[in-house]
Amino acid sequence: ACSGNPGLCGIGIVMKFGGKIRQVSQRLGHGTNNIAELTAILKALQIVKKPEVPVVVYTDSQYALGVLSLGWKARENRMLIGQIIEEMKRFRSLRFVKVEGHADVSLNNLADRLARESIDGTP
Repeated sequence: ACSGNPGLCGIGIVMKFGGKIRQVSQRLGHGTNNIAELTAILKALQIVKKPEVPVVVYTDSQYALGVLSLGWKARENRMLIGQIIEEMKRFRSLRFVKVEGHADVSLNNLADRLARESIDGTP
């Protein structure tokens, strides 16, 4: 999430594994929405302890999906995208799925709420 673009930004991540849900949020400081979306993906991938298990990344960011899995050429954020691509190499099976943002997708809504709260400083 980003309050202004650019502006204050933060990330919200919801991870599911083995029936458990883990929530992660972090205030990033000043940046863009694209930086927040990409950073959330990088942080989520770094958290995964078992890269041999199939991983599905759900994102509402068409930009992140495009530069990470659809072959879009990045004009900005190349260093961050490069870090993510290197991290992606750890995984035996990794795929991205596009979800609708600001729709009735409960876990995506939770991730968005976590990101917004990280910016606002609310729990």
